[in-house]
Amino acid sequence: MHAGISTLRRILGVLCIALVVMSGVVQVAHSHSTGQADHDCALCVAAHHIAQAAAPVIFAVTSLRVAPVTTARSTPRPRRAVYFRLVSRPPPQPCLFA
Repeated sequence: MHAGISTLRRILGVLCIALVVMSGVVQVAHSHSTGQADHDCALCVAAHHIAQAAAPVIFAVTSLRVAPVTTARSTPRPRRAVYFRLVSRPPPQPCLFA
C-alpha cells in the first residue's frame, strides 16, 4: 500500500474521532442564560426530541381446520438421476487402418 494513502486514512480517522469527541463535549457543556431549552437552538431541539411511544399492535390469530392432513403421494422415481441416450452403445472397435 502506498504510504500517502495510509497517512491520509490515519488523518481522516483522527479527524472523525475528534469530531465525535467535540460534539459530545459541546452537548454536555451546552447551556443557555435562562437555564431552559431554547426552541430556536438546533442543538436543544435535537437533544430534547424524544421518540413518540406507540401502542403495540396485537393481532387476533385463530386457526380453522380447512382440510384434513394427508400423507404426500409418492411419485415413481427412476433408478438413475440422469438417462443418457447413448448409454447402451457398445465399446469402440479397434481401428483397422493402424
